[in-house]
Amino acid sequence: MTGFMEKHRKHVFIFILFAAFVMIYAYNILTPYMSDDYAYACNVREASSLWDLVKQQYGEYLSNSGRVIGQFNVRLSLSVDKQVYNLVNSFMFMALVLLMYANIRRRRKNDIFVLLLIITFLWRFAVDFGQTMLWICGACNYLWGSVFILGFVTLYRHFLERPEKIRHQALLAVVTFPFGVLAGWCNENTSGGGLMLVLMFGLNFWWERRKKKARSVYPFMISGVAGMCCGMLGMISAPGIRNRSETMSEGEYAGIVGLFSRIYKITINLRKLFFPVIVIVVIVLVFLVLQKKLQRWQQVRQNETVLFLTAAVATSYALAMAPTPMDRAYFGAGIFLFIACIQGIVDVSDHEQTIRAVKYSLVSVLCVWLFFTYLDNLVNLARIYREEQERITLIREEKADPDGDGIVVVPKLREAFRNPYSNAHDSDLEDDKEYWINLFYESYYDVGNITAIPRDEWNELYGEE
Repeated sequence: MTGFMEKHRKHVFIFILFAAFVMIYAYNILTPYMSDDYAYACNVREASSLWDLVKQQYGEYLSNSGRVIGQFNVRLSLSVDKQVYNLVNSFMFMALVLLMYANIRRRRKNDIFVLLLIITFLWRFAVDFGQTMLWICGACNYLWGSVFILGFVTLYRHFLERPEKIRHQALLAVVTFPFGVLAGWCNENTSGGGLMLVLMFGLNFWWERRKKKARSVYPFMISGVAGMCCGMLGMISAPGIRNRSETMSEGEYAGIVGLFSRIYKITINLRKLFFPVIVIVVIVLVFLVLQKKLQRWQQVRQNETVLFLTAAVATSYALAMAPTPMDRAYFGAGIFLFIACIQGIVDVSDHEQTIRAVKYSLVSVLCVWLFFTYLDNLVNLARIYREEQERITLIREEKADPDGDGIVVVPKLREAFRNPYSNAHDSDLEDDKEYWINLFYESYYDVGNITAIPRDEWNELYGEE
């Protein structure tokens, strides 16, 4: 079996990538519009050109959010057919997988072990998968934003490690500035973590080159950092940020008490969201110390596990500067943490059979878990999609009925179908026609009012399926 894998390693690697794409594409297809998608879709329908979308986004920048990149991608996604988004978002997921893979050093060529770890870590440990990877408003901000940020970090690291391959320094500097702006304007805390990584890698490069009396600063290093700083400044200085922060911070502790309260909540959230990964990282660090790979300061400051772990911690605790966030705000910190963990696993020497057994057992167990979990929730997503399509049909039939009164009663989603790969139940319709999501549906489908009641009650009143 080992001989077969070695002989066909490249083909197996490509097959796994293809299977991973098909898996996420199927989930994208079965994820309908949800939550804020309807509100933005109503707004996007009023635009007749790309310039109108730009003007709408500028208005949001002034009133609600500084995340111009993510929110504009939301508008673009809602301006095209959902099938286009399904395809693009699936490629974005694969881009994240490949960028994480590209940031793992000392791996083998076409390393199947590392690739499987990345894919299974994302499916098992990514924060609120349904909200951050599939839901349009969430994916455009968190998944796509992380791709842009990690893409910039990857490019930066590539040229730091291969400065002799830079042929056109001025051109590279010109390219890295707007790329840096893009990466810096994605997400408040994750962009900050990306900037921290770039600075740490840059400082290590500068330090080592100075000791060798070689050139230690290149134009792209300065322009890239400047671009990220400009992007972050444009995001955090948005008037909409202040308006939103004032609304979200109502009722919270202020001053030093509020700061410590938020730090405590962040610590508890890190345990809730990432405890298994944190445990693995701790074990890995212990092994690296025992194997004398983290003894001297130079080893520590250059170790990628330490650097990405530092960025993950900083990305998380940067949230203490803002009102208590949703769990999905930790998505980018999770990506940095996963890279730190997988890099550490790779770096632990496995000359002993026991360590090799533990490594391959870990990825094997995660693959088995993913197989059963994926199939189970694929069915759940299909059921949710079916029920959502049924409700949309009821709404459209009422709207098309010339004798209708514009009042639509639809069934709520069955609670048995709730799963971590869908945000549908957390933004389900309610029996109150003035509820926020009900209002979004009413506006989008242009009906009088919509209410939702439990499925059993709906069946009794309006007949069985």
